[in-house]
Formats: sequence, structure tokens, C-alpha cells
Amino acid sequence: MKLLLRGVALATPAIAIAAGLVASCAGDAPWLGGYCAADADCHTGYQDIPGAVCTDSRCLCVDPDSRICCLPGESSDPDCPLACRPCAECAPGTEGCAPDGGVVDAGCRSDAECPGPPSRECGAGRCVEGACDVEIRFGPITSQRQGDCRRMECTTAGELVEIEDPSDVYDDGEPCTYDSCGEGGPVNMPLTEGAVCPGEPQGMCHVGACVACFDGDVTMNDCPNGLACYGVVCVPPHCTNNAVDAALGETARDCGGLCRPCVDGEACVRGADCQNKICDVGRCAPPACDDGVQNSDETGVDCGALPCPRCPAGRGCRTGTHCESGVCVAGACQEPSCTDGVMNQDENGVDCGGSCAPCR
Repeated sequence: MKLLLRGVALATPAIAIAAGLVASCAGDAPWLGGYCAADADCHTGYQDIPGAVCTDSRCLCVDPDSRICCLPGESSDPDCPLACRPCAECAPGTEGCAPDGGVVDAGCRSDAECPGPPSRECGAGRCVEGACDVEIRFGPITSQRQGDCRRMECTTAGELVEIEDPSDVYDDGEPCTYDSCGEGGPVNMPLTEGAVCPGEPQGMCHVGACVACFDGDVTMNDCPNGLACYGVVCVPPHCTNNAVDAALGETARDCGGLCRPCVDGEACVRGADCQNKICDVGRCAPPACDDGVQNSDETGVDCGALPCPRCPAGRGCRTGTHCESGVCVAGACQEPSCTDGVMNQDENGVDCGGSCAPCR
């Protein structure tokens, strides 16, 4: 009779004793191969057989319908964990569900018994005609974070790796930036000061934004029809005469109406007169997250930057942190999906669980 203990086959007890693996009556060696003098000898650091008790110097199952064996998926593992299990759970092909734990590699019965590749995204284990095989999906995976200058793909060994992808640039939605990939990731470099805004010939680029004009250190006073440049907006010349000109619709000194927007506390008639677009009882008011307009650092109406909540899909953003979905593309928040490379909606992991494919 052959004895198997976690992949070690012993021809007979006599050979095991000669090898010093089975204890003598005095107990001067560890118990192995299913031999024992007491129940505790079946559960030691040398041999541990869950559910076994010592009967007639052998570790056996108490339940007569159970045997010491491996599960089907473990039968080919030389270190298979032996335990007392119902015969129905034992690997097919064991010698009559033998109580001595003898196990024959009986193969598999379902895909669930077969291990997959190193990375779950790269394939799965398959049971083909009783033998386990590994199915590997080579190349880019469907779950990708857009605009991070990276690409996640599977190797032929089934390992998920990150590769630089210069074509995966982040579009920040600003016409006055050049979007590219650098060594550290996405780069949104402002275009030259004073350059014509791409797609907006009436505007100028200033610090990465498209404005009407700029009257700072660089002269870009190209306001049409005799207008003057005030900050980054074009206004009539009288908007800078330190007076309230009703003809220009000014509501306070040099602001409101056709002139620059008024700051908080200055007089106003309507929201358009104010820098924050809020006119409250005749005075420009500070912004709030429930005032119904996009102001302050908000990227969308009443959402985006703190302390306001994140924006829903379709509203403005500068980065994914401004969006409920965590996904910002071309200056707009996107709907969450099972392939956006972000853990969102009801997912339990990145693009898996919940309404997406189960996480493994």
C-alpha cells in the first residue's frame, strides 16, 4: 500500500521508519504518513488532517461516509491539503475513496477548479476534457483610464502591465493649451501669450485661457470698435473714467452694464452686472453652491470645486475629481461605464462588480 502525505509517497511503514519519518513507540520522531498514537498526532506541524482522529494508530475520519482525500481541483497539486471529506467531494479516481488518502490525478470537472493567469483581467482557467488549461487574452484590456498617457495590457504570460502611450493625451477642454504626454504623464501647456485662440479668431490666449484682451505686461489691446482693454475684457473707454456712467449701464463706478463686472458689495441691477453673477437686493453677493449659476471656482453650475458637490455627467470639469463619475474628458464630466478605468457607480472594484462583470 502507498501512503500519500502532502505529496510525499511512502512505500510501506517499514521504509518510513527506516527513513526516520514515522515515530517509534517512544515517540522520538514526528508522526507522518497518517500514523498516530493520539488524536493530537493527526493535527501537528508535521501532519495536519482536518477532521481526523487516531484509530488503531492511523488518522481516520469519524464519519464512515467520509475519507481523507483531496478535492478534485487539488488532486494534481503535490501539496494538496488532505482533509476528512464526504466521498462525494473527493477527487474522482481515488482508489475507492481509500481511507489512507491515496489520490490519483483525476483532473477537473469545471472551470471553477482551474487556476487562471497571474492577472484576472488577462484570462481565465478552463477545464478541457478533464484537464486544466489557461486561456490568456493578450493585448490591451477594455478597462482603461482615458487621458493618463498609459495603456494597460496583458502579456503572453497573462500578466497585466502598464505601458506608456503618447497617443492617450488628456484633453482639458481649453483651446489655449497644447495637450501632450510628458515623462510624468499628461501635460497641458499654455499656448504663446497673445496667440489667436484656436477656433475663436476674436479671442487671445492668456495663461492658457481664451480672453478678449490683456492689458498687463504684454500689450494685447486688440479690442474692436474703439473699445478699451480692462483686465481681460473689452469695455468702452468711458468705463475707466472713475465715474458712474448711466449711459453705459454702469451700476457702480466703472462697473456693471457694458463695463467690467462689479465685485461683491458693489451696486447692481441684475446678475450680469456682477463678477459672481449674483445680484441680491441691489448688491453683488458672494457665490454659493445653490445660487443657480456657475461662479467662483465652480466648473459647472453649482458643482465642481469644493465646497460644492461633484458635477453630474454633462457639466463642466477640469479633472476627474470634479465629476461624480471620476471621469472628465474634453472639459465635460462623462457617464460612468464598465470600461472607464475608474471605480464608480455600484462597482466593487475598478470596472467590476455591481452592474459590471463580477470581480474575481
